[in-house]
Parts: sequence; C-alpha cells; structure tokens
Amino acid sequence: MGRVESNKDFTVTIVGGGIGGLVLAAGLLRRKVPVRIYEAAHAFAEIGLGLSIGPAAHRTMPLIDPQIREIYDSLVTTHADSPGYESFRQTWFEIVWASGAREGETLMNLKALPSGQTTLRRADFLDALVNLIPPEIVQFGKRLESLEETAEGVSLRFDDGTIAIADVVVGCDGIKSKVKESMLPEESKEKQPQYSGMYGYRAVLDMDEMVEAVGEQRARVSTMYVGNGAYGISYPIMRAKKVNFGLYILSEKWDCDTWVRPAKRDEMRQDASNMGRYVNAVIERMPDPSQWAIFEHPHISTYSRSKVAILGDAAHASTPHQGAGAGQAIEDAHVIAELLGDPRVTKPEDAVAAFKAYDEVRRPRSQRVVTSSKENAYLLCLCLDGVGDDEEKLKETWNQRLRWLWDLDIQEQAEEARKKMIEHMQG
Repeated sequence: MGRVESNKDFTVTIVGGGIGGLVLAAGLLRRKVPVRIYEAAHAFAEIGLGLSIGPAAHRTMPLIDPQIREIYDSLVTTHADSPGYESFRQTWFEIVWASGAREGETLMNLKALPSGQTTLRRADFLDALVNLIPPEIVQFGKRLESLEETAEGVSLRFDDGTIAIADVVVGCDGIKSKVKESMLPEESKEKQPQYSGMYGYRAVLDMDEMVEAVGEQRARVSTMYVGNGAYGISYPIMRAKKVNFGLYILSEKWDCDTWVRPAKRDEMRQDASNMGRYVNAVIERMPDPSQWAIFEHPHISTYSRSKVAILGDAAHASTPHQGAGAGQAIEDAHVIAELLGDPRVTKPEDAVAAFKAYDEVRRPRSQRVVTSSKENAYLLCLCLDGVGDDEEKLKETWNQRLRWLWDLDIQEQAEEARKKMIEHMQG
C-alpha cells in the first residue's frame, strides 16, 4: 500500500472519493503518508455542476500539492476568456440592482485579488485529480454503513457485507455522511439537514442566448442581481461558451418530500415578477425549469473523535450564497495533510492529537463560513438586518465579509494547528 520511504506506522483510510477526498489523498501522498480510499460508486464520479473557489483556497492548493493548482488553473474559465473583457480578470462579481429606481445599474465591482472569478465543471476537475492517485490504493463499490473503534483499530462495515480494519479514518463522504453518523450518533439523529428558507431555479444557457437576453457585458461578466426577497446570479463557464444562471427566492415553506421538483414556468415568472428586465429575459429562455430546495446542516460539536475525523460537506455543508463550500474542504485538507505529514506523527495514536488540533482550528472558521453564507443570502435579497437596501452599508458589508473569508494566512492556520497538536501530544 505504498509505504515507501514513510516513517508512518499507519495508513490513512479516506471514505469518499469526491474532490475533498482526492485533494486530501494527493496531499498525504506527497508527504509520504500511506493512503487507502473507499468509494461508494463503481468509478470516480462527480454529480455537482459548477465549482468556483475564492483566493484563500486558490492559495492553499499549491501548498497541498502544486499539481492540484496547476490542474485547476488549466481548466478554469475566467473573464479573460471573453475577448475584450481582460480588464475584469480580477473581478469576482459585479453587483447589479435588479429592480427599483436604479434597475440595471452597477452597485459595485467586487474584486477577488489576484485570481478573480474562476469556474470549472466539478466533473472535469475530479477527472484530472484522479491522475494524481495510484489506482491500487482505491477500492470502488464500497458504500459505508457504519464504523466503530475496536481494540484492533477502526472497523468499517460496508453494505456488501465486508468489513475492513483501518488505523486512521477521514470521512469525505458528503452531506449525508455515514462517517459522521457513526462518529456522532446522537447529534446526527437530532441534527438532520434542514430547509434553509430558500429555493432556487438553475440552468445553463449558451453564451449567444445569454447575450441576446442581457447584452454583452452582463452575459460575459459574473453578475449578482440583487432584489427584494430574491437574487439572481450568472457567470460564464466552459471557456465562456456557456453561462451558468441561478435565481434564488426567499420562501419559508418547502412542501415537497424531495429536494428537487419540476417547476411551471408561470411559477418562475411569478417568483421573478419584481426582479427587473435582465432576470426576466433570462427566465424566458431557461429550459425545463426545476425548483431546488436549499438545505443546510446545523453546526455540530466536533469534527473529530479519537482516530476518526470528517472534512468538507460531511462536517459543515453550507448554502451556496458565498461560493465557499469547496474552498473550505480544500482548506480542511491542507490542515489535515500538514498535521498527519508532520514527522512527529508516526503511529495511529498520534492522529488523535492531530485531529483534535484540526477540529480546534478549522471548526470555528468553517462554521462561521456556513453562518456567513446564510446571512449573505439575506444581504443579496436586500433584507439583512441593519443593512437592507442601503448602498453604502451593502458595499461596506460585502467588503468586510469577503476580506475575512479571503485574506486568511493559510500557513499561519496550519502552524497554529501544529502547535496545538504538539501540546496535545505532550499533554
């Protein structure tokens, strides 16, 4: 299992081979930490749509493994993919008034220095990351049912009846994480995903169609349309050949058993009735509308227990209103890779201290990101307490929030976790 040149007397078992799991695996392998991956599907597959990460996660990638950043940068769409729009290279989004007296005017140009808006298809990123992972360390068709710690190690029970014993486990198995359920059985029962008070409509349009609907600049520059009780979002994807569009509506009730349901165009028109000409022009061109309920997870008390930890959506699934979910998983992976790769961590018992330190450093930040994302939805719908539709307060609030999110000293975060880990090891 690739124990070459390793001083580690343990293998890290990663449950879940999505982006978080593969990024962590690449980081551990680069630090000569033996890894095994169990993936429920029969091949690596990513069902999500678009992926965008902010500057902090972008700076984190090369620290995990320079190849991850090279892969990401080679695949992304930026504003510079639209000839004539190179000056928007560092723009994250332009915020535009959707309705009211200033309808169609730009409220502000939000910069994300230095990377700007970067987007790619999750599936393309995953397919490229797979090349960093030796095939012999992966087992497919292994859907976890439960795990428990025994005298021999951590016992993993799969739905095909097999059992595996692991030294150290990291759950990267998403919002419905079985690792989390087994790690925190009582909390997991009480704290099920809950409707966040918002649903959305999503679609991908051809760039030509988008230009026809909203004009060149609005089609080619990532835009957030802010309105009362709703907001729209669009950004170019696939080298600016297509545009991803979403419309999100504040609504207290979701009276459907599933998270997605077909929508009638009349419903969509009704929901967008006060969202101005741009959003309405796009809605008329949206194919087969579906309504998506947006769920979120309540905060949990810890991201680790003994030799088991969770990262990404398994630990802190977030609403999409800040574009920060995937970035948080990447930050998580960096801290875990740095701690488990530390030369002082040599045996499974040392992982207990590493995971405690990971939880202490990452949980406050990632849970604040979840809270901030929910608040950002109210900000975009012009109904955040104390801000409303006040132009100056909106500008100030966005700048403050994004500075906090993006100006993280990644190295300092890992070093803080390392100090805590050493204290736990000595304690």
